[in-house]
Amino acid sequence: MSSLHLVFSLAGLAACQKRRSTQDVVVLLGDGVYCTMLDTDVERAYVLSEDLEMRGAANVIGLATTNYTGLVELCTQHSPIVSWND
Repeated sequence: MSSLHLVFSLAGLAACQKRRSTQDVVVLLGDGVYCTMLDTDVERAYVLSEDLEMRGAANVIGLATTNYTGLVELCTQHSPIVSWND
C-alpha cells in the first residue's frame, strides 16, 4: 500500500520529496498550501481547498484540490500516514 504524506510547510515538503516513493500521495495543508505558489514539481499531490482559501493563496502549480471529506477518504486508502512540518 502506498503512503500518504501530510505536508504542513515548505521545509516539510523538501524533506518529504527526498523520502517519498513515486506511488505515494502528498496533501498540502495548513501553511503547506503556500508551496503551491512556488515552481515545485509535486506528483500525485492534492491541496486542501479550505486551507488554500483561508490563506488567500493561489494554486499556481495547479494541483488537484480536496476537502476534509476527501482527506479522510485518502487517509483510509493509504498506510502509513506521515506528517511533515519542518
